[in-house]
Amino acid sequence: MSASPAAPSSRRRYGVVIPVYNAAAALPEVLQGLADSRSRLPAGSDLAVVVVDDGSVPALTVAGPPDLPVTLLRHEGNRGKGAALKTGFAHLLGDPAVAAVITMDADLQHRPNDLPRFVTRFEERGEGLIVGCRPRDPGVMPAHRILSNAITSGIISAMVHQHVPDSQCGYRLYSTGTLRAIDLSEDRFHMESEALIRAGWARVRLGAVPIPTIYNGAPSAIRNLPDTLNFIAVVWRLTRERMMGHV
Repeated sequence: MSASPAAPSSRRRYGVVIPVYNAAAALPEVLQGLADSRSRLPAGSDLAVVVVDDGSVPALTVAGPPDLPVTLLRHEGNRGKGAALKTGFAHLLGDPAVAAVITMDADLQHRPNDLPRFVTRFEERGEGLIVGCRPRDPGVMPAHRILSNAITSGIISAMVHQHVPDSQCGYRLYSTGTLRAIDLSEDRFHMESEALIRAGWARVRLGAVPIPTIYNGAPSAIRNLPDTLNFIAVVWRLTRERMMGHV
């Protein structure tokens, strides 16, 4: 099955999903950056921003810029990044004017002013899933992240027979056609790996947009050994599903 972008409309909206769990200090700056970036979107385009509070304590409150409508959704308990993204996807897929959904983090490791580049790439090339591609600079990216990124990107590239330069980057654009074509079951970080694999197997064309590598001192929720084992488990489960004809 091949997923293609939504048909053009007179007013295209691009959804933005920002998952947040107990780390919202930079969120006002992120939202202001998104508001500022709207002027650089292709003509006839606008943003629909959804912040998903994944069980933060205390519950998150959002006060976005007055010219940027923001919807706040909340999980009563922490369910994981993948679950938060899926909640945002489901909300935005209910809007027929949304052509694609961009996912980004709330800690400024993903610059809001790079967002129009994803939209422009999508409108020019029509790829169904576009991933941010960060330079693996040893002076910026920790050595263990360089290694894990290279390994997981190589494995996923081989599985889907398309080049995936940065499988661990969460700054992405998913066409609404892609989101409807894949059935995501993971609830934590590896949902993003699952999405790439399922999209590739669904013959979705994958693309990449260069973005800077930014580590701003925010604590990482990634656990090296457990998450490596979880990645292996996800790959094995999906491979078994495919071998059995379920994918």
